[in-house]
This record gives sequence, structure tokens and C-alpha cells, in this order.
Amino acid sequence: MKGIVLSGIKYTDNQDIVYLYTETKGRKTYILNRKKKNNRLFPLSLIDFESSGRQDAEIQYLKEYVFSPLLPEILSDVRKSSIAMFIGEFLYKVLKEEDSSSPLFEYISKSICLLDILRDGVPNFHLYFMVQLSKYMGFSIPANKNDYDYFDIKYCKFVFTQPLHHQYFDKDNTKILSRLLNLSSNELNALKLSGEQRINFANQMLNFYSSRFDHLLIIKSLNVLHEIFS
Repeated sequence: MKGIVLSGIKYTDNQDIVYLYTETKGRKTYILNRKKKNNRLFPLSLIDFESSGRQDAEIQYLKEYVFSPLLPEILSDVRKSSIAMFIGEFLYKVLKEEDSSSPLFEYISKSICLLDILRDGVPNFHLYFMVQLSKYMGFSIPANKNDYDYFDIKYCKFVFTQPLHHQYFDKDNTKILSRLLNLSSNELNALKLSGEQRINFANQMLNFYSSRFDHLLIIKSLNVLHEIFS
């Protein structure tokens, strides 16, 4: 089975709890027995694995796994590993258990491989990922064809005048959103943003996803990204 590591926590001295998004079973929880001290999975690892335990059990055991493929840059580059931590935490909050989707799994997998080889525009990658992810989550953000000044979160559309409610992107964040909807992944370096602009936009995107899932998304690792890219 194929899986994407979202996050993991220490369970015992020799075991970790690992959260995976799997190709066929959605988000699942596994116990990993660590045979070696360095035998640990990092966020956004792509693995082929076997599990054991009852199929209807809430938690199964991660029996065997191999990295498929290896992601050396994400593991060694602090910028990319921090982005991976943020995306893994974000996906854990928005992906539901038993909710599998082949197109979604493929998009996330290809995005992870892209992050590993990306040379330019790395600081903007997580913003691009969150915007493009909406296409696979059932609430795609439309293009700003009329160059409107505001994005209405509540109704998921660009509008000319400032909405009367509080759920909207201001002018600056609306411009960034419009750019990210039209940019390709190899053009991310063309989007020149300050650290403050990045964290403000990331928080607006979290507000957007929060509105779609009816609960507040708090991603602790966002502060780490702010420190690295400020």
C-alpha cells in the first residue's frame, strides 16, 4: 500500500504513533516499532508499506516500509523540512479518516516530489500548495477574471466591493491569491513577498479552510516557517 506520512509522535521508547494518508483508505493511524535509533519517518515521507492487525481496528501496526522515492532535499534542507512539517500538520487537520481520493493522493504525492527538487521560490511553496489543494477538496477557488479587489471567503468568489461580513481577503491578500491561482510551480520565484505578507496570507488561507470545515485550524508549525522565511 502507498502512504504519505503526515506526522508522528513518540509513543514508547521503541514505538512511534504515525499518521498516514493512504492511497486507498484515507487517513489512518499506525504504531511503528523502531528497530534502529534512526529508523524514523519524517513528515511527507512517501512510502510503500505493509500493515498488520485487525482490518477494522482503529490503530494498526506499520509492519514494513520502504521510501518510494527517497526525498534527500526535504530531509537535509531546513527550509524544505520546515515546509514539510507545516504541510503535514495542515493535511492532518483537513483530511478526514476513511476519506480516500486517488486524484488528491496523486496531487499531494507529486507536490512532495516537486518540493524536493525545487530550486527557486521555495519560500512560497506552502502558499501555492494550499491554494492549489482546493481544486481537489471539492471547493475550488475560481480565477479572478475581472481583477476584483476582494475575495469573499464565505461565498468562495472574488467581489468588487468589500463584503459586509468579516470573512474575506483584504486587497493585498486578494492580489496574492490571484497571482497564485495563475502561476505555475516553476514561476514561484516571480512572486516577491515579505515574511509578513507570507504569514498573513497563510493565515487567511487557514481561515478559508476553517470556514469549509466549520472548525478553527490552528497550525503550530506556521510560526516556525515565519521565523525561517522572515
